[in-house]
Amino acid sequence: MPYLLGIDVGSSATKVGLFAPDGRAVVVASRSYPTSEPHPGYKEQDPERWWQAVVESIQEVRSQAPAGEILGIGTTGHISSLTFVDTRGRSLRPAIGFQDQRSLQELEELYTHFTREELAAHLGIDLPPAATWPLPRLLWFQKHEPQTLEGSYCVLQAKDFVNFRLTGEFASDLSSNRGIVDFAAGGVAHQVFSTLHLPERLLPRMCRPEEVMGTVCPTAAQETGLPAGLPVVTGWNDLNAAVLGTGTVQPGDAFNITGTSEHLGVVTSASYQVPELMYTPFLPGKKLFYGVTSCGGGSLEWYRRNFQPDIEQLMVLAEKAPAGSEALLFLPYLEGERSPIWDPRASGAFVGIRTLHGPGHFVRAILEGVAFGLRRILELVEQHAGRVQEPLRISGGAARGRLWNQIKADVWGRNIAVPEHTHAGILGAAMLASVAVRQYPSCEAAAQGMVRLAGQFAPSPGRAVHYGQLYQLFVELYPALRTCFTQLYQQRVEGGPAHG
Repeated sequence: MPYLLGIDVGSSATKVGLFAPDGRAVVVASRSYPTSEPHPGYKEQDPERWWQAVVESIQEVRSQAPAGEILGIGTTGHISSLTFVDTRGRSLRPAIGFQDQRSLQELEELYTHFTREELAAHLGIDLPPAATWPLPRLLWFQKHEPQTLEGSYCVLQAKDFVNFRLTGEFASDLSSNRGIVDFAAGGVAHQVFSTLHLPERLLPRMCRPEEVMGTVCPTAAQETGLPAGLPVVTGWNDLNAAVLGTGTVQPGDAFNITGTSEHLGVVTSASYQVPELMYTPFLPGKKLFYGVTSCGGGSLEWYRRNFQPDIEQLMVLAEKAPAGSEALLFLPYLEGERSPIWDPRASGAFVGIRTLHGPGHFVRAILEGVAFGLRRILELVEQHAGRVQEPLRISGGAARGRLWNQIKADVWGRNIAVPEHTHAGILGAAMLASVAVRQYPSCEAAAQGMVRLAGQFAPSPGRAVHYGQLYQLFVELYPALRTCFTQLYQQRVEGGPAHG
């Protein structure tokens, strides 16, 4: 029996899945790792923990898998977690997590060199100003850790670090490096790097996501138990791979990819430049037009970690609370917010707390607050790209939660479908491998052959009206609290009173 192996290096855990050519999940394993916060606003991870998680997960998958031949390996992972490595692929320091906000000042400095329009012209893609993109981070290292830049052979994304450990080869893809590559030229953004005095050698060679970038080397074979010589494809960023893994491949198809953060958007053949949203190249002739939050599932994880470790009990409590949480609202800005406000200084907030509110209300308010935030993104997407096709496909860890799916359907007023395999990232990675080893002629064909829907959720008209009223109040919260958020941020991160 032939199999395909998918690896997803996530922001909190790595997942490894073994799939049949028809997309059926045979075995899935995962390992988590911590994120450190050495200073307020800093988020770092040890890349060696990524590799350790990959090795242990592969070993578990192999121990449980039936007899058969693995045809190829596909990888995906979170991006903007810059990993500086030497010529032997050893990390020189902890990787910078995607939620890290240390380069806010460098972001401002970047826009003294370029306007947003000029950057878009040089990069071939329009990106909202954010300290989480690679350029401000590279400028931070140029200023504060020049020895790291000088000692680096190249900078890798999370999946690329894993690919190097698997193959001994340095490579990446364009979409995983958006913000530092020129999509039109297919490589480094020369004018940007020249103006900012950044070394172009920091970027590895660029390959197509479904292209074989190397084969499993003897060292990796010994560590993982995989056969040496097994093809490894370049892979894709977590969003693109997950969208592919949901089978969302035709213009008008819509998606919600859940996780620590959440992505919501649509496949389109057109390009849009909307300040609050983003677009990124996808399959040939197609793009993803979407918004991304900073803390979706991360909001629920924060509550679980601090107040109630049992996630199943949390859902029981939330289900007992009425829709609307008896007028308790939650702003899910625990790590600042990206789409649509792009404010790293925003903070989370519960608004409307009364003595009648208990744990169930707070948990349900979190679920509803995340859904409200995503509704703002959906409205912006449809304002420019037209009404999305239904059902909207939802995947990721939160997609396994029946209550949260129903809340989203009610808040958005849209039909939602859940694929059979909710961890779409590893399936999407395996689908890239399936194309590389000629199991399928294209990613579209792989989507048709490997993705099946397992359940649907329809909006309740009564709850939709109630949520619509609360949503209008939700939209008013951030403008009302923005000044307060800024002052609190300065107190917390900058260690002093606000000025100006």
